[in-house]
Amino acid sequence: MASGKKRLPVTRNPIITSWQWHATLFSILSEDDNAKKWIYSNYIQLRCYNIEEIFTGDDMLFADIMPGSSSLTECPYLIASLMTKEQISSYCGDIIDFIIKTIDLGGYVYVVIDEAKILSNLDVGYKFPHELFIYGYDIEGEGFYVGDFTFKDKYAHNKLSFEDVRKGYEVISAAEDHMFKDDYKGTRGLYVLFKNTNEVYYDVDTTLIRDTLREYLNSQDTKNHFRMMRNRFNDTTFGVEVYDRVYDRVMKQLAKEEKDFDVRALHVMYDHKVLMYERIKYLMENEYLNYDEEILSTYEEVVKNILAARNLLIKISINDNMEDAQRFKRYFNIAKEKEVAVLLDVLSRLDQRAK
Repeated sequence: MASGKKRLPVTRNPIITSWQWHATLFSILSEDDNAKKWIYSNYIQLRCYNIEEIFTGDDMLFADIMPGSSSLTECPYLIASLMTKEQISSYCGDIIDFIIKTIDLGGYVYVVIDEAKILSNLDVGYKFPHELFIYGYDIEGEGFYVGDFTFKDKYAHNKLSFEDVRKGYEVISAAEDHMFKDDYKGTRGLYVLFKNTNEVYYDVDTTLIRDTLREYLNSQDTKNHFRMMRNRFNDTTFGVEVYDRVYDRVMKQLAKEEKDFDVRALHVMYDHKVLMYERIKYLMENEYLNYDEEILSTYEEVVKNILAARNLLIKISINDNMEDAQRFKRYFNIAKEKEVAVLLDVLSRLDQRAK
């Protein structure tokens, strides 16, 4: 086994953290100039659909920015290797040795482990499978440096013991490995991720930006482009209509006597607006759009109103003050109205430059 400590480079506070796959990719790539060319050409379309929550079995409105979890394997500025449990055992015999050797080679690790026993000192009778991002190790301290949501109720960097990672990895079956199951791999293992940023493998794609902005504004079915990759969900909503579906779900939550607030869709929407603001600024700074302070300041209002709506929903879940619901509706409507106006303007300007 190696000695000492090693941490691969990460962004400590990535701007996108609503889901673990986004937090992982942006932790690795968001400060790289070449990777920005791909990042700002993507992450435009929103989608949502109902699923069964994997931990509770409850009905959940799942919202995400496209590309979703597949971004880790699709991004040209990452080299992703799928390693099955059988391969890991054959190559190294032990998951800890495999992760350490991978980090020594410059590879990050993305893996589902059971975090239930890590969260509780008790001998709990359930599992909590969750993705874990591993970017470093400390041999003397017998632990890995990781990025995760679970341990601080927000995305943060922590340190987990070798033994916790080993146990958490070993007890998860293929059926419980939702990462591989969701990616239609049907097996158990992990992803090894290497940065691939020394050359320009993907340049800013203004045609894709224009097409996807149009699909977002028209709430068009973007996933039809990817039918060759996987089957479709039947109830997916795209684009600005996600506002309406999320709002309806929030109103149903508020109407329940026993309120079970799920703010994850609001986190996703906030991340979407933050990244859209950064995209517009990037396009202006790199002369794909003429600089326009009014566009930036108006879209900044979109970001502020979605943030206010999200924070207000969290507040309502704590104090149960239903009078705040009207304020939530107002913030949401303002954000939608201003966003549509700004993005229509941005799209028109990009279309004009393309002629």
